[in-house]
Amino acid sequence: MAFGKIIKSIRKQLGITQEQLAHELNVSFSTINRWENGHRVPNKLAIVCLIEFCRNNAVDTTIISELEKL
Repeated sequence: MAFGKIIKSIRKQLGITQEQLAHELNVSFSTINRWENGHRVPNKLAIVCLIEFCRNNAVDTTIISELEKL
């Protein structure tokens, strides 16, 4: 699954906006927007933070597995 689709899936599952996810991950809205639209890919540290966020918020384990593959 493409990274942008993973981000969108996380947001939809949690019912949050790009802005809310950006706040939770301590990144800018534009960063989340670029990730979701496929313009940028996060670095390893950002992926680790995203995985931790997903685990702490009971995101579907399939999505977490996809993140771990990156």
